[in-house]
Amino acid sequence: MNDFSKTQLRRLRGKLDRRHVQSREVEGRSIDYIEGWFAIAQANAIFGFAGWDREMTHFERLYERTRAEVTSCAYLARVRIRVRTGRTVILREGTGSGSATANGSGEAHERALKQAETDATKRALATFGNCFGLGLYDKEQNGVTGKKLSGSKTMTIYDPTGAPFAQNLSPESFCTGLRQLIETTTATTELEALARCNRDGISRLRDEAPKLKTAKNVHYADILERLIKDRAGPSPQSPPPNGHELPRTSDVQPPPSLPLRPSKIAPGPRIDKSLLRIGTERRLRDNAHLRFVGSHPCLVCGRRPSHAHHLTFAQKRGLSLKVSDEYTVPLCNLHHDELHRSGAEPKWWEAKGMAPLPIAAQLWTSSRGQGGEHNHGSSEDPITTKTEGENGAPVLSTVPSVAEVAMAHEA
Repeated sequence: MNDFSKTQLRRLRGKLDRRHVQSREVEGRSIDYIEGWFAIAQANAIFGFAGWDREMTHFERLYERTRAEVTSCAYLARVRIRVRTGRTVILREGTGSGSATANGSGEAHERALKQAETDATKRALATFGNCFGLGLYDKEQNGVTGKKLSGSKTMTIYDPTGAPFAQNLSPESFCTGLRQLIETTTATTELEALARCNRDGISRLRDEAPKLKTAKNVHYADILERLIKDRAGPSPQSPPPNGHELPRTSDVQPPPSLPLRPSKIAPGPRIDKSLLRIGTERRLRDNAHLRFVGSHPCLVCGRRPSHAHHLTFAQKRGLSLKVSDEYTVPLCNLHHDELHRSGAEPKWWEAKGMAPLPIAAQLWTSSRGQGGEHNHGSSEDPITTKTEGENGAPVLSTVPSVAEVAMAHEA
C-alpha cells in the first residue's frame, strides 16, 4: 500500500461514519449494512474516477420459478475490483447473491442479477477497510463512529425469588434466556412467581423491540406469555350454575386414531408429533391407498391410468413435505401436469367446477373402512356424480365450493 497517497491512506484507515449505516430486520435480528451507491461513491472519492474499475467475472442462475404471471429467480455473481495506484494494480474479488420476484420475467432477472452484482461489489470493496463497511462485521463495531442506538443491552431476567438471574441482555438474548428458564421450571408456584417478576421485562420487550416477531408476524412477547400459560396448565373450572357436574377427564374418550407403524431407528412405534407440546399436523403415508386412488378414473376426463394427486392446499406447506396421503384424488397425466402448471390450485379446481377435498375424504373412508384397515374393493366404487365434463366423462360432486374449503383449511 506504499503507492497510496497520504490522503488515501488516512481515509482508508479512518472509521465509517454512523450516518451512512442502514439497518433492516432479518428473522428477528437487526442487520447493519451500507448501500451500494454509497460504496461506489466512496471508491470514486478515495481512488478517483479513473483510478478503479469493476468487472463481473462470473454469474450463474440459481433457480427460476414461474407461476401464472409471477416470476421468481436468484443469481450468484462474482465481481473483480481493480485499483490503480501509481505503478501497482491491486485486485480484489467478492461474491454476492440476489433474488427478486416480479410480474415480468425480464424485470425479475434484471433485478436479481443487479442485486447480486451490487452485493459482490460491496464485499470486494470491504477488503479495503472500515470506510467500505468492514467494521460492520465486528460485533462491537469499533471501526464505526458513534454508538449503535438500537438494540442496547439493558434487559434483565429475574428468577422466581426476584433476584437478577442474567443482566445486560439484548432483547433477543432476553427472549432466549427467559424461555429456557420457563421450560426448566416445573412447580406451578415457581412458574407464577417467575412470570410476575419478569412481567415488566416482557412489557418492555413490546415497546423497545416492536419488530421482534416470527415469520408469522407473532411477537416474541406473546410467545413467552403463551408458553407460561401452557406450562401452568388449565385453570380450575368452577361448577356450572345449574348444578350439573362437569364430566370427569377419565369419562371422556379420545377420538380413535390410526395405529402408528413401528419405528425404523428405535424399538417401539413411531412418535406421533401431533401430540407433542408444539404439535405438527400428521402426514400419513400409505402406499396401498395411493394405489387405490390411482386405480380410479381421472376426475376431470375419466381417462385411465390415473395418478394419486396430493392436494397441496389441504395442509400447511413444509420444506420438502407433501400433504398427508389422505388428501389425494385421481388425475390423469394430462390434467395432473396442467394442474401443476396452473399456479394457484384452488382456482384450477374452481374453474373445473369441482371440490376435491370431500372426494378425497370419501376415497380415504372407502379405502380404509370403518376399523382403520384397508378395504380395497373394486375401482368402480360408486361416487356421487353431477354433470358431464370433458369428453362426456362424469364429474364428481361440487359441494361445497373449492375456494371455501381451501380457505377453511388454510385458516
